[in-house]
Amino acid sequence: MRNFGLRASLAVFTIILLGFTLYEYPANNKKLLYEDATYEEEIRTVLLYPNTGRANDVFSPPVTALGSNNLVLEFDDLVESHEQYRVKIVPCTYDWKPSQVNNLDILYEFNEFNITRYEYSTDTKIAYIHYSFNLPRIKLPGNYLLVAYRGTDEKDIILSKRFMVFNPNLNIQLMSNLMGISSTNRLNQQIDFKITYENYELINPMESVKIVLRQNQQWHNAVTLNRPTFFHEGELEYRFFNYENNFSAGNEYRFFDMRSLRYPGQRVANVDFSTRPTTVNIMPDRPRIYQAYAQYNDLNGDFYIQNQDTGGSSESDYLYTNFTLLANEELGGDIYVVGKMNNYKMDNSTIMEYNPKRKVYTNSQILKQGIYDYKYLVKGDSLNSNYLEGNHFEAENDYEIFVYYKAPNLRGDLLLAYKQITLNNREN
Repeated sequence: MRNFGLRASLAVFTIILLGFTLYEYPANNKKLLYEDATYEEEIRTVLLYPNTGRANDVFSPPVTALGSNNLVLEFDDLVESHEQYRVKIVPCTYDWKPSQVNNLDILYEFNEFNITRYEYSTDTKIAYIHYSFNLPRIKLPGNYLLVAYRGTDEKDIILSKRFMVFNPNLNIQLMSNLMGISSTNRLNQQIDFKITYENYELINPMESVKIVLRQNQQWHNAVTLNRPTFFHEGELEYRFFNYENNFSAGNEYRFFDMRSLRYPGQRVANVDFSTRPTTVNIMPDRPRIYQAYAQYNDLNGDFYIQNQDTGGSSESDYLYTNFTLLANEELGGDIYVVGKMNNYKMDNSTIMEYNPKRKVYTNSQILKQGIYDYKYLVKGDSLNSNYLEGNHFEAENDYEIFVYYKAPNLRGDLLLAYKQITLNNREN
């Protein structure tokens, strides 16, 4: 049972500092979302990634090959005593709706798993418990939703997280990306590719194969391709001539480094230790609409948790983080400060408020010590979402290609090919 004294304390500092109402989610009012989401304010910094032993695993998307069980879930619960949490796996269609595949088809075990590994924070202003869990091995390739819940009540959800399991039966080959010199092309990026399946039988591939393209692990602007451009025996071509699968290229991400509070890192203006939690003010940002493209390395929207003051992962504190965007006047649309740190969610927690006296937009979020990428997205009728950042085809971006197949004898969509691509790779 949740400690409501602690919950009330968290509610007080959240309401005072963040300026929004903390809503208590009764278990019977929680609606499962088939997306990356948290259902309680105390659940923070949710990570799901393949643990292969490499230093940069945490930046990898939650995609794994069939037969592997290397996916790891991590999250924090901002309370002082641990709770009993469990996990279940929900099969999904290619477009993230509940699938009709049953548990016996996807798992070797009963679909209920206890989260038994946890660690208490030490010497932090905001107490929390860090949980970790190794996902079970999956039998069938496809889309899945990990759902964590409290005790034995599956309706008392605390988080949901998407992951994908693929079986490399098909081959993805990149083709020319048709980048041109027109003004439209110079704002966008495009990927052309073909799929070959000489050794795998696809029945009615023109209708049964679906492609999903994703940029920088974002779902809100993912592109779904329902039919290939050309069909040859054993080969599907996806070439685009009218910008059908173009992505706005965007810009390199903005970033800040608050891994150290004693010696603030890049783009941290100052640190106020007198507040609880500690307050970090990020240097004010300016719109980059008319700025020329500048190349620098970023994390393509990701973040990395680290405490350089002590070195201990359990000693990384949660910080009240203030964002400021300079603007002479209010724009015709809502502005959100987003990144993987908040699943690119454009909601009340990420929207910026305009102060006409100071001529700035502001937003505050509670974030764990680390280094973060972020950008400002605009949601309006007349402005491009990247209006404040600019679009430059030279920008480095990560892309993923997911190839799904609806087999006639199955009730789900099989993920039969997967490929990661980095356009304008700085390491090459």
